[in-house]
Amino acid sequence: MFLHPPSLLDAPSPAALPARAPPKATTLIESLGVYLPPKVVTTREVLHGCRTALRLLPFETLTGIQSRRMAGDTEFSIDLAKRAVADCLARSRHGPQDIDLLLCANISRCDGPHFRFTIEPSTSLRLKRHFGFGHALALDISNACAGVFTALYLADALITLGVIERALVVSGEYLTSLTLAAQAAIDGIRDPRLACLTLGDAGIALVLESSPHDGVGFHAIDLFTLGRYSSYCVAEATNDGPIMHTRYREMAETSIMPALLHLRHVLPAAGSAPSLAHAIPHQTTRSVLRDAARVLRDALPGSAPAVNIVNNLCERGNTATTTHFVAVRDHAVKGAIRSNDRVLFMVNGSGLTVGNALYTFDDLPDRLRNGGPTVAMPPIASPRPRPRAPSPSASRVRVESVGVLPLPTPGPTSTLDLSRLAAERCLAESAYHRNAIDLLLYAGVYRTDFVFEPAIAALIAGELGINDTLDSIDQSRTLAFDVFNSSAGFLNACFLAAQLLRGQKHRTAMVLASEVENPGDRRGVTETASALILDRSPGRTGFGHFLFKSFTDYVDGIGAWLNAVPGGPSLSVVKGPGLEDHYLECVLRVVPELLALEGLDRSDIALVMPPQMSSGFIAELSAGLKIDQDRFVDVTRGDTDLFTSSVPYAFDAILRRGLAQPGDAGLIITAGAGIEVGCAIYYF
Repeated sequence: MFLHPPSLLDAPSPAALPARAPPKATTLIESLGVYLPPKVVTTREVLHGCRTALRLLPFETLTGIQSRRMAGDTEFSIDLAKRAVADCLARSRHGPQDIDLLLCANISRCDGPHFRFTIEPSTSLRLKRHFGFGHALALDISNACAGVFTALYLADALITLGVIERALVVSGEYLTSLTLAAQAAIDGIRDPRLACLTLGDAGIALVLESSPHDGVGFHAIDLFTLGRYSSYCVAEATNDGPIMHTRYREMAETSIMPALLHLRHVLPAAGSAPSLAHAIPHQTTRSVLRDAARVLRDALPGSAPAVNIVNNLCERGNTATTTHFVAVRDHAVKGAIRSNDRVLFMVNGSGLTVGNALYTFDDLPDRLRNGGPTVAMPPIASPRPRPRAPSPSASRVRVESVGVLPLPTPGPTSTLDLSRLAAERCLAESAYHRNAIDLLLYAGVYRTDFVFEPAIAALIAGELGINDTLDSIDQSRTLAFDVFNSSAGFLNACFLAAQLLRGQKHRTAMVLASEVENPGDRRGVTETASALILDRSPGRTGFGHFLFKSFTDYVDGIGAWLNAVPGGPSLSVVKGPGLEDHYLECVLRVVPELLALEGLDRSDIALVMPPQMSSGFIAELSAGLKIDQDRFVDVTRGDTDLFTSSVPYAFDAILRRGLAQPGDAGLIITAGAGIEVGCAIYYF
């Protein structure tokens, strides 16, 4: 379950706050768990396994990778994540019931043999059920190798705002499935799939909470996406399994100048350059680490002491989203990273997503080295009061414009074409220029060619030309990433965007979704796309409370996954009996709780925006909620399942038909695999 804490109901408006601001809140890594599969595979063995002899080599010398850990015999992505979470909780003061937010950030969802890649339900909901994270909002975040830091950015924002107290960020990366597929396909030393031979497997998990003391925790986490370069590294399913195509040198060269500009902005602002002990770049190859060292030297003042550039490649390889924190654990255990050290995390992922995070450790390195549980660290400074969360009624976020496509959508269709058309329609209705969109979230699930790297949001940002390059740090910048949580993902994305806007992290957000059918079993989703632009409301219009609850007893109610089969990757869908009945049962349990939270009665609801699964489902929901069906917005055309686009199509119908009067309260309902129910109140 997730809801705003009681403090949100009576928090003061900004004008009522004390004139003197409290010290800046920081978010602390309370516990870190890491899991590495036991199997060690050398670079020589990887090359020997290639169908085509590669006479390039010294590949090991060029990459700096001598060996890596490989899973896949009995362990896969979700297993690596589970073991990392277990390690993290074993070192933590907290148990599963103390976690308010569970964010799963891995790229790979390869969860079984024969390249079985899970689509529904989300990894986070399966972890929630396994560990009993009963109070946590659980969802997946996807942003290529920047995924963990995107999740950390979100967790830090929600903790600092006081919306949650504690989060767990987890990633399990079974990446050597790409290595196995590439070994069968690479045909020479210039093959763009060569980077697949640098990968290793790992799992990491972090518990995050507000730091009780000044001076420790994250001082800054800042990320942005340059979508013009989003095609430089793309991973998708193929006949042989998942494959990654990388324009490696172009990607590395393109990221240097934005990274340098950003560092010159972040380091002086944080007053941290002289005290940096370590910099941890994304661990890809030796040459990338050399580039990172050069960028850091150029960004630091001439009098600054040398900073240790952490190199963790030799026995790990590129472990994607987990790379920075595998390096933290390894170097803490060796004694190279110590308590109170200040570290710069240099983030670089396909998309192109670039950024930095500044962090000062408490005694976590000592605890990792000693292998013991968390102990209280002596105060570094006076304790800081907890931040107060913004009130939904004092700072509402509204739907500024809507863009949907006419139904039925003419084919042939593709994820990017549909998304671009919906986004352009939304922008045409908006008062904002496209470069004013500084947050872009994509919530679609089923996509053309099963592309899972980079984030579809980054590809769309590139298609639309939204702040897609950076020549000056004073330019507008956009962060783009995917929210992946079945048909509940769109409302999850609206919730995240609303919190970031309320907390003034961003000014304007676009939330997008698109669905296409793929070879294999049909999921039954409508092929279309939709978009909303959100901004801070100048008045009372906008979202009230959100409420999300998971019913993981039904986590197996529907499953969808990919398999590599002759003729190409194919979708398999298994739906249990009575799934819509279970959705109905769960929705009926959540709606009364949301109404009580908002202080409303059923009679106060002017309009209901239900899951647009079918007219029959909407009729049953009307009867179950005891709300007249004429108050329900039905755009299903009988049996059209609008899936992740349900919310935008309902908003579009309300606006086009003039169904809402100023001050009317609307009830938004979503229900997705897991089962995950999301609800929100919206004031027109």
